[in-house]
Amino acid sequence: MGRTKLVMKKIEDPTSRQQFYSKRKDTILKKSNELAVLCDVDVGLLMFSPAGEVTSYSSKESLEDVMLLAMNKAGELNKRSPENPNEQVLSFTH
Repeated sequence: MGRTKLVMKKIEDPTSRQQFYSKRKDTILKKSNELAVLCDVDVGLLMFSPAGEVTSYSSKESLEDVMLLAMNKAGELNKRSPENPNEQVLSFTH
């Protein structure tokens, strides 16, 4: 007997949606921290609740620093060399 698959669709009832968010928020923060520690990566997480509250998480640096690192790396990907236009470098180091 297996688990039933959760259908991914918006929860229409605002109260149920807020309750679901509140229950799952701590889990995703914990998983983000686990990923950062186990894989030695920088993780930045920014969430807006259905009520409009902001939750942010950053593994090592400030969230702004992690976002700037990601934006700089994305800019480098756009500046690919003309001789290798399909080459992608997706390495984030700290």
